[in-house]
Amino acid sequence: MNFTPKDMTVKSLFRTFSQFNVPVFQRDYSWDKQYYSKFIDDIIHGITVKDDQLETSKYFIGTMVFAGDTGDNIIDVVDGQQRLTVITILLSVISEQLLKIGEKGLATATFKYVKEKNDNDEYIRHLISDTSYPYLDSFIQSLDKKNSQTVQTDEEKNLKDTYTYFSKRLSPERIEELAKFKKVEYKEILISIRDQVLSSMVISILTPDRDNAFMIFEILNAKGKNLVSIDLIKNVLFEEFHNDPNGLESNAEIMWEKIKSNLRTRDQSVGLATFYRHYWISKYKKVTNAKLYDSFKTEIKGSDKKQKYYDFIVDLEKESRNYIAIIHPILSEDYDNRQEYRWLEQSLNALNDTFGLVQTRVALLALMDVKERKLISPKKFKEAINYIENIIFMHTGIAKKQANIYESRFSILAINLRKTQSKNNTSEIINKHLYNAFSDKELTYQEFEKGFIEQTYKKGKYNTNLLTKYIIKKIGCYFQDEELFIPNNSIEHILNEDSDYPQTMGIGNLLLLETVLNNKAGNSMYAEKKGVYLESKNKQVEKFVESYNTFSIDDIEKRSVNLSKWYYKNILKKV
Repeated sequence: MNFTPKDMTVKSLFRTFSQFNVPVFQRDYSWDKQYYSKFIDDIIHGITVKDDQLETSKYFIGTMVFAGDTGDNIIDVVDGQQRLTVITILLSVISEQLLKIGEKGLATATFKYVKEKNDNDEYIRHLISDTSYPYLDSFIQSLDKKNSQTVQTDEEKNLKDTYTYFSKRLSPERIEELAKFKKVEYKEILISIRDQVLSSMVISILTPDRDNAFMIFEILNAKGKNLVSIDLIKNVLFEEFHNDPNGLESNAEIMWEKIKSNLRTRDQSVGLATFYRHYWISKYKKVTNAKLYDSFKTEIKGSDKKQKYYDFIVDLEKESRNYIAIIHPILSEDYDNRQEYRWLEQSLNALNDTFGLVQTRVALLALMDVKERKLISPKKFKEAINYIENIIFMHTGIAKKQANIYESRFSILAINLRKTQSKNNTSEIINKHLYNAFSDKELTYQEFEKGFIEQTYKKGKYNTNLLTKYIIKKIGCYFQDEELFIPNNSIEHILNEDSDYPQTMGIGNLLLLETVLNNKAGNSMYAEKKGVYLESKNKQVEKFVESYNTFSIDDIEKRSVNLSKWYYKNILKKV
């Protein structure tokens, strides 16, 4: 194995190589506050004051692995991206702070480690990353930020959060709070922090063979102790594609970017690691995050490893589209605006927004798969989704029981569904691993009533309103013989909401009423509201008016129990 390890300071590293390129398949910058706050704490802690003079010390940043030749202007970063990025951000912040206090010369001298002109009088960025371009260039690697790009992705948000945190930590007010800096000029403090960063030590491992670089990277990060599994998996994949004569490497890079792009195309963007784990335990094996890398190495193997790896990435890309469609369904994009799928859009939104349960995605990915393979009828598909929705509603929503039972059971269901080759087998799997497997989580009526009558709704944005609103909308749909939530309706308090009488926020005091009539009823007494209710076209409201000539606090509790019995029988279809 041909490689050259060398002890270097950060300053000599930046002077030796003009540019550090982060390949497109590398992970995004993802350090959170826990890491970047410790980094700057360590840097500041390493500075001592002696006779009112600041002195730096040796600080070891770690090992970095690069692919390239000695003398190359541009080398690829295989391991060290996060640290190089945080160093770049910190030096940029120091440059800006120096500029703010009128030290333009010092600011320029510092900023040359972020961006400077080459021998051809062209500006070069020392750190190049396509995934964060142009934000990295226009904001972090620029002293004039007036034309910087707005934050679009999770990576860009992480970059900005780190920059903002460093700016606050290095502000005159904050930095001078430290006792050891009390008698030191602010300019000198900034210079000493810069010098402490530049004098920090790294072990630079440079190899001309990128295959060797990947191998070294994997050895250094064995078993995922220093990186999350998805980063190790990604490097194993691309190590196999390197220098492929048929262009698999560039195709795989494009595919990988599409995966990340798919996951952030909608409001409910999601991290790659979260998606990958749900995908893996939906298709291969239920393992912990720490075991994902080992599981990948065990499961994805064979004689034609390169083709298997490429097929794996292609499958990941397809599943990432299904995944985001599960999290944030859009009828027009996901189902060609076919109205027969509006129930699915509503059900998925309930699972995501009302119940907020991510474990269902494991089962839903597999159900989408058998649907695409035409191994489940539309009727059976709908029944399965509705059953999942009702189980989550009962077990988590009404009974408030822990969600830790879901993942293992949904994983078993999903893995078996992935293997099915016939509709009959699909039905057998759903019967065994969904209906039978979750039957013990269906609530008895006594359990259901206890949780149901505790549901409340009060005006304003409260999380506790979500489940109650869902229930009232379901009831309204049933009476109208509609499958979908009725538009232009809102929650009406029959007796006006009154904090002195908590019963008025109970579910027995609620109706689904047309919004225009709700506004018209206002805060009138029930005797006056009845006339407004008679204008309603909602059958539940009509039935309510027929049943209650008068309505009092005492009626609320009785009606809560009656609604509970009715919901259990008619919507959950339980006896």
